[in-house]
Amino acid sequence: MTFGVRTILLLVAVVLFVLGIFMDATNFDEILFLGLAAFAGAFLSDALGYADRTFGTSDRRDTT
Repeated sequence: MTFGVRTILLLVAVVLFVLGIFMDATNFDEILFLGLAAFAGAFLSDALGYADRTFGTSDRRDTT
């Protein structure tokens, strides 16, 4: 399974938004801003051409 930069940033945004639901009112804005920054970074990475770079295992297995 491979993940691109955009996928990783979108996953980070989702995690931050879910954490923001359970946070108290004093830290809610910080988590919200970090989630929005990760969401914007996902689309910025696509516009800059970094979204197609993948991380993780490849389909090719080296058995040597």
